[in-house]
Amino acid sequence: MVIQVRARSDEAKATRRVQILSEARVLLATTRYPDLTLTQLAGRVGLTKPALFAYFASKEALFLELYEVLLGEWLDRLEEHLRLGGTHTPRSLAALFTELATDAPELLRLMPLLAGLLEHNISAARALAHKRWLAGRLEAITPLLERALPGLPEGGGVRLLTYTQALIAGLQPMSEPAPAVREALEGSGLALLHVELSTALQDSLGALYEGLRQQGESP
Repeated sequence: MVIQVRARSDEAKATRRVQILSEARVLLATTRYPDLTLTQLAGRVGLTKPALFAYFASKEALFLELYEVLLGEWLDRLEEHLRLGGTHTPRSLAALFTELATDAPELLRLMPLLAGLLEHNISAARALAHKRWLAGRLEAITPLLERALPGLPEGGGVRLLTYTQALIAGLQPMSEPAPAVREALEGSGLALLHVELSTALQDSLGALYEGLRQQGESP
C-alpha cells in the first residue's frame, strides 16, 4: 500500500523532485521508456500517481527535466576536458565524444525521444525555459569547442553539437533493437546489420567533424 506523503515546504518539494528524478533515472537504465509508467515511478517514491502530478505536469515534462539533468552532467564533463586546452583532430575529437557519450547510457536513451516525444505535451512556457537553458549551456561551451577543433566555420560549434545529437538519436535505437529483431539478426546470418554503437558513432562523428572543418577552411 502506498502512503501518500506530500512535501509541504519549498525545500521539501525540491528534495522530493530530486528523489523522483533519481528514481526515474534508475528505472530508465533497465526499462524502455514506453514501458515505464508514472504509477510504477510514483510507487517507488511513496506517492500515488495523482500526487506525482503535483511535481511534474506529465510524463514528458518529467523526463524532459531528467534529460536536462543528464545533458547538463554530460556537458560539464565535456567542458572539463576542453578546458584542459590543446587542440584536436576530427578523429580525436570524435573519440572523445564517443567515450563521453557511451559513459552516459541513460542520456543516450533519451536523446532519440527529445524532439518527437519529450517536447510534446508540455506547456509553451516549459518549452521556452528548456530552449533558454540549452542556449545558455551552448553559449558557454561552444567557444571552447571551436578552439579545440581549429578550422570550424563561424557558428560551427553549435552546428557540431546539434549534428552530434542527431547522429546519436539515429544510431542509439539501432544499437538496442527489440528482442525479436535481435533474435532474428543473430539467428539468420544477418548479424552485420546490427549496429555496434561505439564503433558506428566514432566513425560517423569523425566524418562529420572532418566535413565541418573542411567547410570552414574553404575559400
